[in-house]
Amino acid sequence: MAKILILNPFYYPGFRSGGPQQTVMNLCDAFGYNNDIYILTQNCDMGCSDSYDVETDKWIRVGNAYVMYLPPKEYNMKSIKSYSQDFDTLYACGLFNKCTIHAIILHRFHQSQKLYVAPMGVFSKGAIETKALKKRVFLFVFKYLRMFENITWSFTSEIELAEARYAIGNTIKEYIIAEDLPRKVDFDAYLAGISTQEDQTMEPLKMIFLSRISPKKNLEFCAEVLREIKDIQVCFDIYGTIENKEYWGKCRRLLEGLPDNIHYRYCGAVNAVDVVDTFAKYDAFLFPTKGENYGHVIYEALAAGCVPIISDKTPWVDLEENDCGYVLPLNNPSGFEKAIHHLVGTKEKGKFRDIKINAVKYARKKYWKSVNGSGYEKIFC
Repeated sequence: MAKILILNPFYYPGFRSGGPQQTVMNLCDAFGYNNDIYILTQNCDMGCSDSYDVETDKWIRVGNAYVMYLPPKEYNMKSIKSYSQDFDTLYACGLFNKCTIHAIILHRFHQSQKLYVAPMGVFSKGAIETKALKKRVFLFVFKYLRMFENITWSFTSEIELAEARYAIGNTIKEYIIAEDLPRKVDFDAYLAGISTQEDQTMEPLKMIFLSRISPKKNLEFCAEVLREIKDIQVCFDIYGTIENKEYWGKCRRLLEGLPDNIHYRYCGAVNAVDVVDTFAKYDAFLFPTKGENYGHVIYEALAAGCVPIISDKTPWVDLEENDCGYVLPLNNPSGFEKAIHHLVGTKEKGKFRDIKINAVKYARKKYWKSVNGSGYEKIFC
């Protein structure tokens, strides 16, 4: 039985950090039954100073894993070095997270454990262009100091591997391809709910944006697209942690300039356990992201029967051929407008409901395919 320490700065009961935390939760759900999985994390959520009501400096059983919560000031190299000594394998999440940087430095100069590093989307073009100079300097220095030697990388796809090779070249010697595991969902319940829905004209069209509010997630693009929608009524609700206040200010100015037929609301952040149920209340998920290594929210929208209208910067590129969504390049904003109009055009009897059912069935197929053929088996089995 493997005994593995996962380093992730945020974990349950937090929810503001989005995909990376959900990845770890889903990994524990899938493999925790047969392994001793331990998670070293902080005792507060991303962007929050209030601590959780949990014991610190003690291993606590949380679902299928043991979790130790540390105050942010104690979540440092000294603690990581101390607690990781009892483990043969470390799995560090997010290349630019401090915990991963500390683990890499310790691995290079002090420790001999097997170290897996999961970049979690940081090499995508959209992500690398955010604070680009700082990131490129970091990568240059770490390459020069040979900090990436003897690391095993954990990529979610061949695309992410190619992006990483473009960024750091031949420093990648050993890696696995382990697609992110989706959340387990009661698919039958969502299918039953959709099947009992009455046919509707879909006016107003209920649209949702659900993700962290940051340049990478591209909320401003949503506003620019909706600004051109003049002939249909749209209710556009925005959910997510405001990660970048300056960017949110820019988005708000654009949203407040929308035509009278578009009504928007900011609805705050959503707890991870409520995301799928939140999606189930809406017709479509507008998500023109600049890059996702997986895109948990896209899967969760599909699982709820909320039709995604997304960019082509994610692995979810086959939605249209499965008749359950729209995938468009970011250099074609009019394509997003046409997709919205096309979705409204499916108001003919039964057609839109069929698309929603297709979405749930597609999500169910992807879930079982991911779990049964996961590259994580190389670590946890």
